[in-house]
Amino acid sequence: MISILVAGFFTISLIIIVHELGHYLAARAVGIHVHRFSLGMGPILLRWNAFSTEWAISLLPFGGYVKMAGMEAAPMEGEAVVEESTIPPEALFRNKGLPQRFFAIIAGPLANLILAILLSVGLLWHGGEPIYPGSFIDTPPPGTAAAVAGAERGDSVLSLDGEAVVNWNGLDELLRSASGSEHTMLIDRNGTELALSLVWNFEGEDQPELGLRPLLDNRVGKVLRGGPAAKLGLERGDRIVEIAGNSIEYYDDIAVVVNANPGNALDIIWERTGNRMEGQVTPEAADVPDAENGDQLKTVGRIFFEPYIEQRPVSFGEALAGGTGQVIYTAQLTIGWLAKMVTFRGDRESVGGPILIFKTAGEMMRWGFGRLLIFIAFFSTQLCLLNLLPIPVLDGGHLVFLSLEALKIPVNENWRLRLTMVGMFFLLGLMALIVLKDIGTVFFR
Repeated sequence: MISILVAGFFTISLIIIVHELGHYLAARAVGIHVHRFSLGMGPILLRWNAFSTEWAISLLPFGGYVKMAGMEAAPMEGEAVVEESTIPPEALFRNKGLPQRFFAIIAGPLANLILAILLSVGLLWHGGEPIYPGSFIDTPPPGTAAAVAGAERGDSVLSLDGEAVVNWNGLDELLRSASGSEHTMLIDRNGTELALSLVWNFEGEDQPELGLRPLLDNRVGKVLRGGPAAKLGLERGDRIVEIAGNSIEYYDDIAVVVNANPGNALDIIWERTGNRMEGQVTPEAADVPDAENGDQLKTVGRIFFEPYIEQRPVSFGEALAGGTGQVIYTAQLTIGWLAKMVTFRGDRESVGGPILIFKTAGEMMRWGFGRLLIFIAFFSTQLCLLNLLPIPVLDGGHLVFLSLEALKIPVNENWRLRLTMVGMFFLLGLMALIVLKDIGTVFFR
């Protein structure tokens, strides 16, 4: 529980601080006076003054704000009244030009985007590119291009159109760069080389799914701290040989046995640097979505270790391109999710609030600090886009008002304030519903 709280507070605090610092630094850069910088919302617990600004920590940690002089018609509740007459007119938000005001508002979401890019690039540069060793094929789904070509589980891809294949990353690159739709895929099947005709075009439309899926070997990858595998003493690189009398050749052989035995002690044999080791492991019960029964859940066993992957060192240029690409991909997924939600086609189960954020952050921390930083980059990208929604109170709502002003479309100040209040109550109500859903999901499922 303590690790969940620490990881959750770290995640939310970092993202909020970066977001509000974006607003603060942009406002100061264009000469706007900032009354208050608050981490958190609601009643103030701690306050101090520095750099002509009141800095505060407030009771509710799920948010924050930067109060700029001349932005609101009246002081926020609990704020010491600062007479605008004591502040030079040129330091008021409303007296600045449109570009300066636009910059001060959009700087918050941009700061979150920059944080996501920095984390993604830094993690890739430090950790390297994940490499999936081997080129074994899992059973292709019926009707896919690989199934039609005759590929079978356990086949090892040797080459594609004469180009040698060393691992799955190399095969993926060859498929993406291959021209035409007919390809010769040389495979090894139980020691015999076979040439399969693969009809598929990476850029084509109205064609079957490719169906090539990696079949990873029986080595242990990253182990979850405190999980059954860690308690047993399994380490990265160990090779699982047998579980409960079942011979293990590939990673998914492990999953088949473990998933079917939640709470049951299983005999396990593994090898480490040529030495044979034995023990018992009891899979923890976990509820996961049942692919065969829609929204239903099923209970399976988990011992919590990942497939074995390797890392290839990358240059800074590669890390910059790869990390930025990952943020763009996350943004595309988020935009697609938002489009489905606003058109009532989205899955309500995909919506989470602060409780679920804390829970997820705690789980990521158990896998390691690097995994938590990946989650923070993902969450920061989402927060950037969510804040740009055209809802009064959010940054996107302010940008809409500024855009209307730029188009010479007058907006009555009373209507602006009323829309802002409506937006505030809407978000408060939505947050309350999300928190109630979180409670049901985390504590009663």
